[in-house]
Amino acid sequence: MSKNLIILLKTLISIGLAGLLLYLVFRNIEWTEFWRRAKTVDYTWVIASILLSIVAYVARAYRWNILLEPLGYQLKTSRTTLAVLVGYLANLAFPRLGEITRCGVLKRNDDVAVPSSLGSVVTERIIDVLTLLVLILISLIVESERLFTFLRTAYSDLQIPTYIVISMIAFALIGVIALIIFIKRQDKLKGKFAVLIKSFIAGFLSLKDIKKPIGFVVSTVVLWVVYYLMSYIIIFSLPETAHLGLGAGFMLLITGGIALSLPVQSGFGTYHGMIAGMLLLYSIDQTTGVFLATLLHTSQILAIALFGSMALIISVVIRRKTVRKETN
Repeated sequence: MSKNLIILLKTLISIGLAGLLLYLVFRNIEWTEFWRRAKTVDYTWVIASILLSIVAYVARAYRWNILLEPLGYQLKTSRTTLAVLVGYLANLAFPRLGEITRCGVLKRNDDVAVPSSLGSVVTERIIDVLTLLVLILISLIVESERLFTFLRTAYSDLQIPTYIVISMIAFALIGVIALIIFIKRQDKLKGKFAVLIKSFIAGFLSLKDIKKPIGFVVSTVVLWVVYYLMSYIIIFSLPETAHLGLGAGFMLLITGGIALSLPVQSGFGTYHGMIAGMLLLYSIDQTTGVFLATLLHTSQILAIALFGSMALIISVVIRRKTVRKETN
């Protein structure tokens, strides 16, 4: 089976799953009430959230620069911001393609080796996962009662076979052992494959050699604070949710983060269902919950589509100028 066919099948499965989940979420919605709420939205908060997303994109790009610096690449934040935005845009079309795409953009425009940049992206994603775990711990303190209720409600009927749990643990251990072996024996590896592995490992381990640790921490904090604000301020766009407090904002951030991390096309269905389910804990009815989730998700998609398209055009222009200089 060809690589392109596998990618196509994965995309079709992801889109099909997203469509099924959207159907399940929206099938019992009272559409008269749904559209009535659309007329009561204060879109000032939605626009503010979209504009605020620019800060998150720049913060992620700046943090990526810090990881690339130990690998010998001195890049402007504007260049990595373009790559990050094009990567997000690619994720809208093909799930999980964004990481490779943004590395490809840096390769084309700034001659950054893909294995090295991809390794740094893996490091970045690990940091994001750890940050999300920290936020979950904070929520255990801030909204402990509601969070436990949510988990019991959402997963009370979920029964995972023991062999699946054992298999997941085994695969995780094999992955860790393989990574340790590669790191310890990378000097003995030979050939083109060895070069790729070494470059990837160097990018993955770039965190320990960063020259701006404070900048890395600050940019990470800024990134997640902005993510929080992007979701929280949209609460005020609806009269039915304007009373929700800071704790609800944490729950929106965490629930949305988990939903978007699942292997479904751009979080369609998973985001709507999980956000609406979580809002039931705050006595927000299903129709309002699904509408707010739709508002949150659509604003993020619009931001990516708008700024990502602009970044793609700029990247193409930069590439053409580079080619012209090389040919002259």
